[in-house]
Amino acid sequence: MRSLFSIFLSILLAELGDKTQLATVLFANNPKLSRIGVFVASASALTVSSLLAVLLGEQKPPRRVDG
Repeated sequence: MRSLFSIFLSILLAELGDKTQLATVLFANNPKLSRIGVFVASASALTVSSLLAVLLGEQKPPRRVDG
């Protein structure tokens, strides 16, 4: 469980203020768009990109991580 929390916190901190979050803020600022719709679309995009990263990471030979 501790590893999952570390992953969550690392990704959360890395995403704060990045281009994706800034784009989401701009979309959410558009009065013609639903805030829920913007949230669902941006969360879905992050989920898909994370899935692709996991699938690609799975293809590399395993390496030992000390720590």
